[in-house]
Amino acid sequence: MKSTAIKNITSTWKDILHTIFPNICLACQKLPKARDAQFCVECLHQMPYTDHFFIPVNEVVIHLKGRAKIHHGAALLRFREGGIVQQMLHQLKYRHKREVGEVLGDIAGNRFLESSLFILPDVIIPVPIHAKKKLVRRYNQCTVFGEALGKVIGVRCDETILVKHTQTASQTGKSRSERIQNVANSFSINKPQEISGRHILLVDDVVTTGATLEACCMILENHNPKSISILTMAAAES
Repeated sequence: MKSTAIKNITSTWKDILHTIFPNICLACQKLPKARDAQFCVECLHQMPYTDHFFIPVNEVVIHLKGRAKIHHGAALLRFREGGIVQQMLHQLKYRHKREVGEVLGDIAGNRFLESSLFILPDVIIPVPIHAKKKLVRRYNQCTVFGEALGKVIGVRCDETILVKHTQTASQTGKSRSERIQNVANSFSINKPQEISGRHILLVDDVVTTGATLEACCMILENHNPKSISILTMAAAES
């Protein structure tokens, strides 16, 4: 009885605090979060989750078909210009809201465990950003996502294996061939022994044309991984 009373009091205080000091939704940055959630009720209902974890042929797989050998690929969310996913990723990349990546990584990790299409990786490798860009952002958003994902599935995320040694121009507005040329030879492997004979899960923020992921897969394949799978926070609508 005493334990139940304490729980009821705690729950009541949580309700009171949530009402007086509502945290703002990570997606719309306007409405207060739903209790025990990171998004407001409206965004929770609008969140454009994909079915990629359960569909063998999806947008991510199709993007890379014939261009990179992957075991499976998936995106957690669908990305649309002006949509809530774009707002979330903007907060993550440019407003230092790393909790966005942590929440998405946690959700993706649970979806991963429910999926029969993925192989449990030996290591999670985030698509790297250049050191100068990381200095400005304070972190690599893909690493934040990968670390949160790794905590759920019990796999370490290592951002020191694949590095970006050349700062490339923005990919925005470029065609697929222009994007591939833009990122070609900008990546290198720092720890080849971490790749050979291992199952690799490569994580990124958004897959659009797939050029960056293709370039990363090419260099990883040069070091004989057992398999490569891909998981991204979002996939752009085609």
